[in-house]
Amino acid sequence: MHIAIDDTYGPTISTRSEYVTGNRRTHIGVGFPDKDVDYIREQITNSLNCIRDELSIDPKEFHFVEIYNRKNLWNKLPEKANLAIFESFAKIYTEYKWKVFIQTIDSRTLRDHGIEKIRGKIKQFNLEKPSDLSLFWLLIKIKKFYSNTSEDLTVFIDEGLGKPNTTVGDEIFHDYSNKYQGVFQSSHQEPLLQLADFIAFVVNRSTHLYMKENRTDLDNWFLQLFNSMNINSDDLLKVDFNGDYSELTASKFDIAHEHDRYVKKI
Repeated sequence: MHIAIDDTYGPTISTRSEYVTGNRRTHIGVGFPDKDVDYIREQITNSLNCIRDELSIDPKEFHFVEIYNRKNLWNKLPEKANLAIFESFAKIYTEYKWKVFIQTIDSRTLRDHGIEKIRGKIKQFNLEKPSDLSLFWLLIKIKKFYSNTSEDLTVFIDEGLGKPNTTVGDEIFHDYSNKYQGVFQSSHQEPLLQLADFIAFVVNRSTHLYMKENRTDLDNWFLQLFNSMNINSDDLLKVDFNGDYSELTASKFDIAHEHDRYVKKI
């Protein structure tokens, strides 16, 4: 199994939710079966080539925060072409339903687990930093999920905490029963990371929009896109609603969280 991991940060402003805080730091991993990896990489590269041919821009990668906001070279896209890119990637995900792992650290996380503070460093990880801790715990979560399988793991993490091709995670997977290889990599060199970037952006953006008091038609379009994907993750709280996006408020978001916390005895 190949795992691509990217990070995503929410706005640092406070929210109207008790459970979604502005200081949250999240890492998201997406699992790709080994047999599909070469084909996925080829299709991402072909898609970039198609954009170059059809739209006369030369992107090195799909970077979804820039695509959504039409930043840098993506501002040359025709109107709503950026949204069409999102629709295409959403359809791709809906077809394949890759497994998604999510780990968020915020001011509540340690308290919820009865931990006052975590101190110390382990190789690249400064466990006192929420961004480092979220990645560290995500790797532990991935290890636990695959420990009872025969899967070898090849993990790519978007560069930042480490330079491209720097090894990562050996101290976590030292007793993993199968083969493990983990490295930091740049997203333009590893197309799988671009799909992780897409999932990370969609999850983070939708969370932000659920907190928004007055949503636009575009906001509701985005939430509908997110919901249609039905992301394959044990880490997403999923609830039924009547299809009226005006009913999706921060207070109802918190009610769902309160019920989930009660079930989990948090």
